[in-house]
Amino acid sequence: MKRCEPLPRSFYDRNPVVVAKDLLGKLLVRETDEGITAGFIVETEAYLAHDDPANHAYRGKTNRNKSMFGPPGHAYVYRLHQVCCLNAVTEPEGVPSAVLIRALMPTKGVALMRKRLGRDDPLPATGPGKLCRAMAIDLRLDSWDLTKGEWLWIAMPEELIPVTDEDIAVTTRIGVTAAKELPLRFYLRQPPFCDFVSHRRRG
Repeated sequence: MKRCEPLPRSFYDRNPVVVAKDLLGKLLVRETDEGITAGFIVETEAYLAHDDPANHAYRGKTNRNKSMFGPPGHAYVYRLHQVCCLNAVTEPEGVPSAVLIRALMPTKGVALMRKRLGRDDPLPATGPGKLCRAMAIDLRLDSWDLTKGEWLWIAMPEELIPVTDEDIAVTTRIGVTAAKELPLRFYLRQPPFCDFVSHRRRG
């Protein structure tokens, strides 16, 4: 796979809803000693800095969520039910908003993803927890700078995937107990990308 350059910090320094939509079709790349795994981002969720009680930073800054208050373009990785979830921090430093990466359409390293999962899974990067296991993303990558272009980054793919508003499905978020009515989940509705979206609550 030709090395793709990381998205610039200015890409992330925007409203999380805009970033969540614009991340669809971009390439998430993970580089380890085992090899490179990568995939097109096909599903995201936005978490707002204000009036969003589902946001981990809703009640203020803690040791767990401090990465959300950092510069845009950094990773916010947290643990939930023994698995990790990957977010891209958005908006200016001090404004705690982020985009959760929920699913990928794998493009490289599928065998390695399945090895990490311990099974021959046809959808090895569908769902945020499974995605992180398949891509070897854990708490050590919390606050990682996604714009550095090493170990973990998001890139513009070599062959651009044109994405219009008509290509994006909008639904409520999955698994949240607050602000459940907010339409802040986005995914690519066209095939083959839609085949890799979380199966729950397709819109």
